[in-house]
Amino acid sequence: MSRAAIGGVARSSARRSAGGAAAAAPLACLACLACLAGALLGGCGKLFPHRAPGEQLYVDNCADCHGLDGRGNTAREMGQSYADLTDDVWKFGGDDTSVANAIREGSFELMPGFQQKLSDEQIQELVAYLRVLRKRAADAAP
Repeated sequence: MSRAAIGGVARSSARRSAGGAAAAAPLACLACLACLAGALLGGCGKLFPHRAPGEQLYVDNCADCHGLDGRGNTAREMGQSYADLTDDVWKFGGDDTSVANAIREGSFELMPGFQQKLSDEQIQELVAYLRVLRKRAADAAP
């Protein structure tokens, strides 16, 4: 094989390698971002230690169904009027005692009871945080 032919093969291989590396770079970047997101989300309690106990309890136990903002706009509860914890529509009453009882006892299989999982003190912290969510929603309303 001539020098020109050998040089052409080498350049062609280099281009393929560079093209492969260029194609792999976005995938590697995506993989790094996924790992970083997992590390950040896995350690949210450690990254945001300023969270009130009620807020952390809410994130851990309630946000999957009621959403982080308490409005119930989640795929699981969309259209369920009682899933919105920021409005005045409460199935069993919106006073603190009624809300605590609903958390403790659950709601006709729509919401599980948490009496076996949370202490009375934790339930009261959750009730207090729900008041914060309701105030935020009222303040943000037009």
